[in-house]
This record gives sequence, C-alpha cells and structure tokens, in this order.
Amino acid sequence: MSNLIEKKFQLTEVLVKTTYQIAISKENSFESKPLAFGAGFFINYKNNLFFVTADHNIHIEDHEINARTGVDNFVGIFNNISNKENFSTVMTPIGGFYYMESFDISKKDLNFQLIDVAVSLVDNTKFEAPFLTDEGFRDENGNFLVAPHEQKFEFLDQHIVEPTLEDTYYVYGKIKPTFKGLFLHRENTFKNNLKYIDTYGRYMLLNTEEEITDSEDWAGLSGSPVLNQNLQCIGVLCSVNAGTKSVFVKPFSEITPLFDTIILENQFKKERKNESI
Repeated sequence: MSNLIEKKFQLTEVLVKTTYQIAISKENSFESKPLAFGAGFFINYKNNLFFVTADHNIHIEDHEINARTGVDNFVGIFNNISNKENFSTVMTPIGGFYYMESFDISKKDLNFQLIDVAVSLVDNTKFEAPFLTDEGFRDENGNFLVAPHEQKFEFLDQHIVEPTLEDTYYVYGKIKPTFKGLFLHRENTFKNNLKYIDTYGRYMLLNTEEEITDSEDWAGLSGSPVLNQNLQCIGVLCSVNAGTKSVFVKPFSEITPLFDTIILENQFKKERKNESI
C-alpha cells in the first residue's frame, strides 16, 4: 500500500505523506455535503494495519453531549485521484472502528468519559486505489520536497516513541474548508515548534510558541499524527484551547492496548471459525 519511512526523508515530506485527509458523512455514498473534515494515519503494528483518527471526527454528536448515541457516521479517506469527467474525487471508505469509554467505579456517577481515539483494523488488499499526495511543496530553491501524486506512507511500530522535553513537535493538515461551486478548497497548514509540557490524565499537553487566537486555524487537524524532528510519532492530535498555547495529544500508551485487544479478538474469531469448519 505505502512506502516505508526512512531516515533519508525530510520532515516536510513525512508530515505530508503520513497525514491522510478524511471526510465524515451521514451517508455511505458521500454524495451530499460532508458533516466535517478531519485527518488520520495508517500504522503497521505487529504486522496488522490500523487506521487511526480522533473519535470526535466520527462521533460528532457523542462528543457534544459526552454520551454514546449509537450513531456511527461514515468515514472516507481522500485518495487524491480525480475523475475530471464527472468532477469527482476517489475516496476509500473506512469502517469497523473500535472506540473506548472510561469509568471510575469509585464515583457515584462513574465519571463517564469518551476516549477521543478511534481505530480500524484494515485489509489493504481490498483497497481499490492508491493514496497519493494532492499537491506539491517546494523548498526555498524551488525544488520539490513533495511532488503531486506521490505515494503516501504508513508508520511502523518502530516509529512510536514517548515524548521528551528536549524534542520539538510538528503537525500538518488542511483547514478552513469551503465549497466554490462543486469544488472543495482548503488551506494547507504546518504547525511547527510545539513543545511537550507534561502528561495529564489521558492526554499529553503540548504548547505552541504563540497563543492560539482562533481554533478555526486548527479545525480539520484532529486525528493528525504528531511527529518529532526525528520523524517519530508520539500520538494523535485531539484538540486545542483558543486563548491559550495548549494542544492536547492522545499518547500511544492509550492506543496500543486497543491495538492489542483488537488483534487478540481477531485471532480468537479466526480460531473459532477454523474449529467450526
């Protein structure tokens, strides 16, 4: 499906090629205007390919009321392959998401909380089209760092790391979606020089250099991987607080147990299926 990340790649290239843009819809046809846009990424964990995003991208209504409504919206990944004859863009639907909640049995109300990460175990042999870059990025000399229609990347286990106070962190994505006729326009953005502060509960707190004055400058980045200068990933971007420098990231310590549970569940299903044959 994807090329593997190596040290020869530059940070801009890895940011662009590991971040996948998604659309969220009420319909599995994606023919009507999407409810929202977000991001996600692929990671090959223990030889199992997962797609990871923020849960609030999929369960918009749930996170508005902090409760499970039972409504699963549909997620499609942009392949960035256009069909000029009917003004359409190829999208790959991703389903079968696993998601989590937390409870505190010592509290009378159980302190119910939604865990803002969702993962899907995917079979890339069933993908009908490759995932490509949609536009080019050049350096100061005009040379391509990323050219249009290049193959995108997936992470491996070895790219997962813990945050440090010394490292610097980066995020890439697309914001401010607007429709001009039939065409969707969005702005590219790179969030640079983020610094890890500490981990509080289920989230890591990172700080920006300047105060975040407008949350719309980040809307659409939810689900993006957060990378350090060594092309390693510390977690999933979940939210920001306007009027502060605060960026909240879900660490892999909260995600890999879900990966492991899904792998075990699927192994059990296969064993049961083989026993019944």
